[in-house]
Amino acid sequence: MPSLDEMMAVGQSCSEYAPTHWSPRSSRPDPEEISCETCIHWQGEEEMCDLDIYEEQLLNLDQT
Repeated sequence: MPSLDEMMAVGQSCSEYAPTHWSPRSSRPDPEEISCETCIHWQGEEEMCDLDIYEEQLLNLDQT
């Protein structure tokens, strides 16, 4: 399982991030709350991204 720091970094830079508890009336979550763990795509028994883009997003962080 990825580290919490990695999941926060990926969640904050991911173009597909969608918070689990969001509505049109609410504002975007605070940066401290943005993480793969709080994204609707982070699911399953393996706790990985349903879109299968976690590794790609993580590698893109290393190149910035």
